[in-house]
Amino acid sequence: MNPSSKRESFIRKTREAVHEALQSRDMLIANVQRSIDELTGVKNALGERLEEWYAVYFPELKLDDKAKFAQFVSVFDKKGDRQPIEKIVGVKKASELMELVSKSLGADINDNDLEKCKSLAKEIVNLDNLISEYEKYQEELCQEICPNISTVAGAAIAAKLISHVGSLSKLSLLPASTIQVLGAEKALFKHLKNKRIDPPKHGIIFQHVYISSSPKVVRGKIARALANKITLAAKADAFTKRFIAEDLKKDLEKRYNEVMEQYKKNKAVERPADRGAEE
Repeated sequence: MNPSSKRESFIRKTREAVHEALQSRDMLIANVQRSIDELTGVKNALGERLEEWYAVYFPELKLDDKAKFAQFVSVFDKKGDRQPIEKIVGVKKASELMELVSKSLGADINDNDLEKCKSLAKEIVNLDNLISEYEKYQEELCQEICPNISTVAGAAIAAKLISHVGSLSKLSLLPASTIQVLGAEKALFKHLKNKRIDPPKHGIIFQHVYISSSPKVVRGKIARALANKITLAAKADAFTKRFIAEDLKKDLEKRYNEVMEQYKKNKAVERPADRGAEE
């Protein structure tokens, strides 16, 4: 084969490989997750700006959820109907807010300024609706592409893990110890530079309810158990295409219960010892 033919052959194979990689639907999951992250960042930034702006008009208004805050601003009128407010925050909270309105220290605001404020609020509400739409789409994609990981860890965690490493196939090749700390690279590098700093016990997977709701002292054990199951689930999704998630979930639940049971026993032993020390 002459050099020219070799070059054409290499180019053709490269084009085929690139085309095959772009055909992979797990790239969709990564793109949707990044879109959700970026939209959420924009929503939060605009939400903070709206809170500062609207504080001139109604400084007593405090709502933790930026989407609900924006919904409130978009429909509220000091002289208007309270029914739309009740739909957003509930009857009790609406009553509290209406009482605050009557005592508000806020400045008067002309119709044109208020309309511009409401326009920003409506855009934030639209962003929140778009994020919800993408999250639903993401869940459908995960059930199609990585049903095992999605069932074991949840669609949101599955999408974030795939997005973090770039593809399902890359995730499936990682050991459980790496999956456990994905997303906590900064903390890991700090530990590697200074051994006196404890290594991270979890990264992205911290969002799983088993870890986030558990006492800090047992989170590492639960994170290892979850990472082990995600590793097996990823291999099944990427290679065998067998649905094994139900068995993995049962094993994970069993391990979680064992860890929590041991934690409760240890706490029960510690309490009498503490009382004895005090006496």
